[in-house]
Order: sequence, then C-alpha cells, then structure tokens
Amino acid sequence: MSPATSDKSIYDGMSKKDRQALSRELARLRRIEEQKRRRRNKIIAIVVAVVAVVALLAGAAWAIYSTVRASFTGPANMLSDGIVLTGSGSAITATTTDAIQPGEQPVPSELDTATVLRLTEYVDYGSADVGTFETTNGASLQSYVSAGYASLELHPVALEGPDSYSARAANTIACVANAVPDAVLPVHNALIAKIADLPDGGLSNDELAKLVSDAGLTDDSVASCITGNEFSDWVTDSTARAQAGIPNADVETLAAAPLLIVDGKAYTGALDDPEALSTFITETYTEVADPPATDGTDPTAPADGTAPADGTAPADGTAPAE
Repeated sequence: MSPATSDKSIYDGMSKKDRQALSRELARLRRIEEQKRRRRNKIIAIVVAVVAVVALLAGAAWAIYSTVRASFTGPANMLSDGIVLTGSGSAITATTTDAIQPGEQPVPSELDTATVLRLTEYVDYGSADVGTFETTNGASLQSYVSAGYASLELHPVALEGPDSYSARAANTIACVANAVPDAVLPVHNALIAKIADLPDGGLSNDELAKLVSDAGLTDDSVASCITGNEFSDWVTDSTARAQAGIPNADVETLAAAPLLIVDGKAYTGALDDPEALSTFITETYTEVADPPATDGTDPTAPADGTAPADGTAPADGTAPAE
C-alpha cells in the first residue's frame, strides 16, 4: 500500500488513537518518499550538468586541439619548406603541393638538372644583405625563370628569431603561398623593395597586409592569416630545419642570408657583383651539363668557360634570345 493513498476505508474499525497513529505513519512515509524523489531529481540534475560540462569541455578541447594542430601545419604549396616557381614565355607560376602536416618533415624538391637550372634561395626579409643581393641580381634571376631556363625555389626564413620582423615577413609569404601561390613572386618583390627603408622593428602586421594588397592581392583570408601570424610556428620550425641542414647542396647548413644554391652549389661571391654571379651560374651550368671526361679532360666544354652556344643556358647574366 502506497503511503500516498487517501482511501478512507483503511481507517474503518480503528479507534481514534490508532487512526491518528496510522495517519502519522503514512505522513512519515510520504515525507521519506518525497525526500527520495528530490534526491533522485538532484542526482539527475547533477548528472545532466556533468554531462553538459564534459561535452562542453570536449568541444573546447577539440577546438583547442584543432587550433594547435593547425598552427603546426605548414602552408600549402610549400612541402619542401620552400615554394618552387617556374616559367614559360613571360609568366611565372608556382608549383602546387600539399602542406606539411604536424609531426611530419618537409620533402626536398628533386634536384633534376637535366632540363633547367635549379635555383634555390633562402631569404630573410629583414636582412640588409638580402636587399643588396636581390636589388643587384633579383631581376636577372627572375628573367631566367620567366624565359624557362631556370626554376626558383624561395625559402623564407627568420634568422632574427620568432618575434622578429623577419618572422612576420616570412609568415606573409607563407600566407600568400597557402592561398594564392602565383602571387608569391610579386609579394616577394614588394618585401624586397621595403628592405632599404624599413622602420625600426620593421613593418607591422597590418602594414604587411596592406603591402600584399598594394601588390595586387586583395584576399581577406590572406590578410587575416598575416595579422594572425597563422604560420608563425612553421616559420620557426622551417628556419630551424634550414639551420640544421640544407638538402641538395654542397653547404651543410644555413648560417646567413641570402643563400643562393645553383644546381646544388652555393654561391659565395660578392652580393653586389652581377658579373661574378653570372660567371658562377655559367660555370656551374657548364659543369653540370658537360661533366669532365674520366681522363680529366673536358672536350665538350667551351674553352672560354661560357655555357654552350645552343641557347640552352644564359651566358651573360640575361635570358638568351629565342
């Protein structure tokens, strides 16, 4: 019999005293049942709240994990830690690749010297030396690429550390490469043009976003990537990798910028001497295209040290005529 029953027949035949005692007992039982109901409801409420909090924390944890994971994902089209630019006619386009995933290592570009010169350049956009080298030689190097005689692989690095202008500028290149890779070269040139008159501390992120816009790339996702330092972790990691080892080169590590590698050989001449660089490129090309014979002679190489006269390589620092 439920203590909540109100059937008056249960009192039939009972004395007044017994009826009062029974009523008290039934009231006590009702109070106990109500207390149990309230405890159950309280437990249910606590369980629901805990489940909700756990779900909320799980969602927050996933969001944090996704954000952290994204911060360690490299930019698309820079699987080698650099972006490869090739040309045909007058246009220069970027080679598209996957992004480096968290925990993975970059994949070095193949050093296939059978078709074109392979130019690899490590660039720190906060370096005055980079400004000198690029102002002197950048147009010539890019002319080789646009004519189809060379490929250029740009590696933005930050030798001044993760909190430097160099890091923010390298992040800018990464943001552009990730979203609109064919716009990397114009942005690269715009960053180079700014080196000579950089203010103390370099350009702010907002100024870098404006520089990209002024260079012809108006993309909100690129601007937010720049102002949010989206690839700052990748910049730090890729710079450290370059300082630990340079693939496909006769130099072991990156010690200073700029570093230009031509078909696996590092240029060590004067940064402001275009003739020295042209001679180096020509001699390097000749060695690769016409390796010495096993007897120590090289019957196919021109005696004057220039590249073959068949139009396959630049000999004077400019793209050869068609």
